Amino acid sequence: MFGKAHGFGEIRTEADFRERVPERNYEDYGNWIARVANGEKGVLPCGEVIAFECTSGTSSGAKLIPVTEGLREDFAYGMAAWLGGWHESYPEVFGGRAYWAISPPGIARGRTAGGLPVGLDGDGAYFPDAIGARLSDWLVVPRLSGGASEVFAETAEELLRTPDLSLVSVWSPTFLLCIDAEVALRRPGKTWREIWPQLALVSCWADASSARWIPRLRDRLGGVPIEPKGLLATEGVTSIPVGSARLAHECHYHEFLDEDGNHLACEKLRIGMVCEVLISTSGGLMRYRSGDLVRITGFTEGGVPEMRFLGRKGIVSDLVGEKLAEEAVAAAFSEAGVCGFLAADPDVPGYEVWMEDTRKSARVISKLLENPYFKQALALGQLAPCKPMALKEGWVQDLSAALALKRGCRIGDVKLPVLYQQQSSGEVAEWMG
Repeated sequence: MFGKAHGFGEIRTEADFRERVPERNYEDYGNWIARVANGEKGVLPCGEVIAFECTSGTSSGAKLIPVTEGLREDFAYGMAAWLGGWHESYPEVFGGRAYWAISPPGIARGRTAGGLPVGLDGDGAYFPDAIGARLSDWLVVPRLSGGASEVFAETAEELLRTPDLSLVSVWSPTFLLCIDAEVALRRPGKTWREIWPQLALVSCWADASSARWIPRLRDRLGGVPIEPKGLLATEGVTSIPVGSARLAHECHYHEFLDEDGNHLACEKLRIGMVCEVLISTSGGLMRYRSGDLVRITGFTEGGVPEMRFLGRKGIVSDLVGEKLAEEAVAAAFSEAGVCGFLAADPDVPGYEVWMEDTRKSARVISKLLENPYFKQALALGQLAPCKPMALKEGWVQDLSAALALKRGCRIGDVKLPVLYQQQSSGEVAEWMG
């Protein structure tokens, strides 16, 4: 249906493809995806949908992403390249057991109205077939009770029963820090290197809003290398960390939009450019606007673009015209040397500065005042004075669990925001207890 509606039979060139298929975000695909979820066949191109994966954006609710056998194979190609890079750079990761946080509990899987499963069976589904079949011998699989609140303690206990742990791969560094808090209770004063001498690598998000957590994680690891993950999303793979994060050209068809919204093919990219990523995948999403912003940092010897994830496009708080962007808020906390986040309160209106050490709140606010619109809004009384709020011990776990519940996603997929839009006064305070 999608292919017929867009004249796929007459597409001969990339220019034809761009002319016939417009750029779309998730909301633009809503009707097509709803029809598939309700059981219609042949709606999207690239084969029948075999399942959906549930994901969430930084601020949005749950989204259903269609999965086809072709998309599963695309991910497997990317995984094969990634694992091959480890063989070259970190062969020791294969010398012991691996903890790979792919699908910790958070929500029930279930099925759509049309009977399609939400979530693939088993963590091996996205690995190459030859590896997926042998995962049980390699992976450490914690015995979890099913409750989101017990994930961290139960995982820590399982890892401590694994003396030959050689690899840890998670999505968010905050997820690993939550596990670490439980490890520290059981092995006080010990770093991960001291507890697991074979641990050769930790893989996690380390760019954009996740960058602020890396110094703390590095301290706790005690010298274990950290490899920033490539740009992998439920919708598709953009980059793979093979030496550096390079374009996953073997997985999907990628295009880019520059800062003015102009289309760029890969061969038009230049070092220093900031671009939004468009992907066309075997899952049926064509010219999909991912909302991910990357900076082109170089090229491989073969001319493949290398890139760094900068954050999500368009995450801006604008209560009264102040236009505070996510990257500016992240920079303010980073330069102040403190972990925390800014919570917009639409009812006041104003901002809560949630942080572990409120004595440093003036540093954060001073940096934010470099935004002239924010400074003016405060001076004119349009915004109430920023309100420092203290974060108690265990706040990372509390906020991760609250956001997983609110967004309907897995707790391991939660990326803690540095800029959060409260729905009403006191929302964050209630979560923090």
